[in-house]
Amino acid sequence: MLLEQKELGADDFVAQLRSLGVVEGDRLMVHASMKALGPMTGGAMGVAEGLLAAVGPSGTLMAYVSWDHSPYEETLGGASMTIAERDAWPVFDPADAPPYSGWGILNTYLLRLPGARRSGNPDASMAAVGKDADYLIADHPLGTGYGPGSPLERFVKLGGKVLMLGAPLDSVTLLHYTEAVADIPGKRWVTYEVPVLRDGRKSWEMVRELDSNGIIDVYAREGEPDAVETIATAYVAEGRHREGRVGQAHCYLFDATDLHKFGLDYLETRHGSGQ
Repeated sequence: MLLEQKELGADDFVAQLRSLGVVEGDRLMVHASMKALGPMTGGAMGVAEGLLAAVGPSGTLMAYVSWDHSPYEETLGGASMTIAERDAWPVFDPADAPPYSGWGILNTYLLRLPGARRSGNPDASMAAVGKDADYLIADHPLGTGYGPGSPLERFVKLGGKVLMLGAPLDSVTLLHYTEAVADIPGKRWVTYEVPVLRDGRKSWEMVRELDSNGIIDVYAREGEPDAVETIATAYVAEGRHREGRVGQAHCYLFDATDLHKFGLDYLETRHGSGQ
């Protein structure tokens, strides 16, 4: 007989985040699995509100939300769409574009928090709410979704923290910034198209971006860990982080700057030009 899981209340949720190392004023990038977390008062909105309460009015939440209607697969590598398909495809508008559903329901509710902001790069779109939200999501052009000038770079410079709230280690999006700036040869690139608003009208634009599914060939082999999972796993093994339980979930808290520096050293030591 299965025992019913006890619902996690708002105060206990914040207290458990405090025990993990989240403090008021934190800039916190969140990856979450509601299934792993277990029952929570208020559901996903209760989690979103609890996270905001944990960082307080001087803190900021950020999340990688992307776009649920991205034509990435339909246009990848020069794949074509018919004129009718292009005309019918929705345009990306940061004001109301639905987040990518494959990363769980929490992002939908983070975007519903008062004051939430959304960056303008469709596939690499970030959501932020709190003191530094406008700074983090501003000026997010196509072609630099994860690299220099991206919200991820600004998040690292602000000394943020990454919270894995029951989410797996292959979803540490911050490490895509590390991949983008690492001095290693043979990086993989992809091209695709996206429909964005330009002067109030739909404009299909070509994007050339680093391949976040495998930055170099060794990390793009089917069935094997990519660079993100490999680096995050090695980082956890070093013990340079905090971990514990929040609700029913096993969670990690990473210092963004330290994780980024670790990842740079990992990639450049093993795959740099001198290797």
